[in-house]
Amino acid sequence: MHSEVNFSFQGFGVWIVCALFYAYELLLRTVLGTFQMPIMQDLGIDSLGFALMSSTCYLLIYSLMQMPASIFTEKFGLKKILIFAVVLCSFSTIIFSHTHTFDMAIFSRMLMGLGSAFGFICLLVAVYDWMPSKYYGLFIGLSQFVGITGPMVAAGPLNSLALSSAIDWRMVLFCLGVGGIALTGLIVLFVKNNKNKTDKFRVISKNVNFKKNLYQLLKQKQIWLIALYSALIYFTIEYLAENEGKAFLQLNGYSSNFSSYMLTVGWLGCAIGSPVLGCLSDFIKRRKMILVFSSVLCLISFFVIVFFPISKLVLIISFFILGFSSGGQSLGFAIMAEQCSKDYLAIGLGFNNALITLLIAINAPIVGYLLNFYSDAESLKLTDYHFAFSFIIILIFIAFILAAFFIEETYCRSKKEFTHIKSIRKLDECSQELH
Repeated sequence: MHSEVNFSFQGFGVWIVCALFYAYELLLRTVLGTFQMPIMQDLGIDSLGFALMSSTCYLLIYSLMQMPASIFTEKFGLKKILIFAVVLCSFSTIIFSHTHTFDMAIFSRMLMGLGSAFGFICLLVAVYDWMPSKYYGLFIGLSQFVGITGPMVAAGPLNSLALSSAIDWRMVLFCLGVGGIALTGLIVLFVKNNKNKTDKFRVISKNVNFKKNLYQLLKQKQIWLIALYSALIYFTIEYLAENEGKAFLQLNGYSSNFSSYMLTVGWLGCAIGSPVLGCLSDFIKRRKMILVFSSVLCLISFFVIVFFPISKLVLIISFFILGFSSGGQSLGFAIMAEQCSKDYLAIGLGFNNALITLLIAINAPIVGYLLNFYSDAESLKLTDYHFAFSFIIILIFIAFILAAFFIEETYCRSKKEFTHIKSIRKLDECSQELH
């Protein structure tokens, strides 16, 4: 056992820098959607090609690296891995800003995904290594909030800056790459491995039979259903931010600036919805009901955005509700924790995160393909978007079906199991006293 870690300014500094990198990698994940049209024109690609570049190649590497990232972080330490990840993100972003071919854009985007895969893992390591255990929940929640500021900035504010400064997407990406180099300097100065932490945070423990526990995890039907729900409910907000959200709104007659800020509003809703929905599920002592509620909100708000974008006020409210409802995916982690045995809990959480990003990577090019399915012109029409976005509506409806009829309630069961274990222990103690 290790001695309890005390709160320190050094530990807080390590957490801040790791949180900044998490926000930075989420910004890189979503920033291409802000400049979708000029990037497509410069690289000579259509919506399908853009989806493959912006989402699929990035998220595919990201999802496949979740487990290896945790192993490498444990083996080489927080500081070395963080420097490697940020430098990789920084230089791949600079490369992307200078690319003129689709192949090079794909390659540099994959490198971004590789570096970004360490973002959330390193942040968790910072929390578990440097923060007192009684503040774990607080700092993980704050980490999620700080992280979402990345895509919030990537949408409206960054688009406004580009328009006011008359700079193109290449300069924006180049500046973001240089910003990563500055972040590397902060890591060198402030991030340290906590040598006093004798039981390092491990997503995969060396003392655990990984293959056996992974098998135990994957054979549970509920694990797959929870991960699938989380992916489907989160896909909409991320797809709109990374791909067609801004272009769709502009086609409806809204300005570039307003369209970008709608994505910022959506991410703001997500930042607020994640903790609020979690607290609400704790308050009413039900998880399943909140999952159903989130999917219904997501379905209604997205339907309004697609088919009834009649005014700015309607869109502002709808995007906020869409983002708020997507916060239901955070509740998926809580349900996963209650569903999994402690022996493979960390593996379950990593699996949930990996499957979310993997399904986004698969679904994004499907929507891109559908956008071009009936289009015989160089520019897309609203009917093309209505047709393609109907696929997203189907995905959200599937999430509702999963939550309403297939995912089991875990809150009450976990509490009953805990009470049952306490009762057994109490009986054992009484029995020992009698003997």
